[in-house]
Amino acid sequence: MFPSVGMHSWRCLLLGAAANALVACGGDGGTAVIAPYWVSGGVVVSDLDGDGRDDVAMAIRHVDGPPPHPGYVDVRRQTTSGAFAPLQRHAVAADPWVLVAGDVDGDGRPDLVSASPMTQPAPVNAPADSGAVALLRQSAVNSGQFGAAQVLTTGGVANDVSLSDVQGDGRTDLLVADGVIVNSRALWLTQLPAGAFAPPVPVCAGAGRGWSALAVGDLDGDGLADLVGVGGDRLWWCRAQAGGGIAPPAVLGTGVALVGLVLADLDGDGRLDAVAADAGNAPSGGSGGAAVRWWRQTAPGVFSAQAQGVADGARRVLVRDLDADGRPDLAVISTVYQTQANSTRITVLLQTPASPGSYAVSQVWEGPYSASFIAAGELTGDGRVDLVVDGPVVYPQSATTPGVFVPAGVVLP
Repeated sequence: MFPSVGMHSWRCLLLGAAANALVACGGDGGTAVIAPYWVSGGVVVSDLDGDGRDDVAMAIRHVDGPPPHPGYVDVRRQTTSGAFAPLQRHAVAADPWVLVAGDVDGDGRPDLVSASPMTQPAPVNAPADSGAVALLRQSAVNSGQFGAAQVLTTGGVANDVSLSDVQGDGRTDLLVADGVIVNSRALWLTQLPAGAFAPPVPVCAGAGRGWSALAVGDLDGDGLADLVGVGGDRLWWCRAQAGGGIAPPAVLGTGVALVGLVLADLDGDGRLDAVAADAGNAPSGGSGGAAVRWWRQTAPGVFSAQAQGVADGARRVLVRDLDADGRPDLAVISTVYQTQANSTRITVLLQTPASPGSYAVSQVWEGPYSASFIAAGELTGDGRVDLVVDGPVVYPQSATTPGVFVPAGVVLP
């Protein structure tokens, strides 16, 4: 059905959103300068067209010289179980990195939003300030088809984007993680009644170190959407205020180099918990310290920290019931920054049945070169949850052992 990918990937990707080198991996793990080529980014698995089958969307850029590079979102619709239509390619802002799905315009159909950290090279001796998001609205008459991108300038470095009705007015706003260290903020784009968006407003001022990821959810159970972000060694919590607006940031937890974030109820107590990928010492050239970290909310606004070590350079974490036991599990993708060869690791952590909210590593394998994003969905037509990383490469779940995945991934056509 799909071409097979063994333990060594079919290509080499850039290590991060801001990398600009033209690098490819040879069969012996060496490097050569080539151009042009494609670099993939964020991957989403969701039923985009409402037919009951999971589809795949992925951010991608065409590297053909110095930045900025043309950016696109590729959509692959699952037409029958385990089979996909040819991809649809949609132009978005330059160099897209993160991709999310959600109903932005309130028509009941998922839309797609990509985030581009920089759409122009950073000025000399000045912070980057050309971040943008691009909104692909789904057609009202053709399910799974998307119109031309609406590009919104955010400023800063748009490392991540989250969708939420922050004001409770029935309209979905955009929250953007600004990665510029000196800015120390997130950015809030309010949706206006006609579907346009107001200019970005800085929020969570003082949350330093530059944000790499954010998430929105009612963390304290007061019915209001709070903003949670990670950057450097800090997990920040900015509470929504009853009269409107977002409060200044408070430190919820710490790590080494937090770069990915999810809010989810891990232990089934009805309270949201926070889960983050911690790259450890890898981004600064060292090794060790990488982990998946989670903060369980044991009482309203009270959190207990836990962690499990994973492969160096953890980038993103996924929360999903992977073994069909009714409890959410974790999957982490790591990029080892120090090597181009064999650089990606995928770690699955299953929840311990006797200890709600606790996890143990069940499986680790080598993924494609320098992949950075992970998602999950039913993509092979067998009714079991599969894992997918940017490429896109699918790792099917075992037919006989729940929660175990086949390490030899398959490439979606």
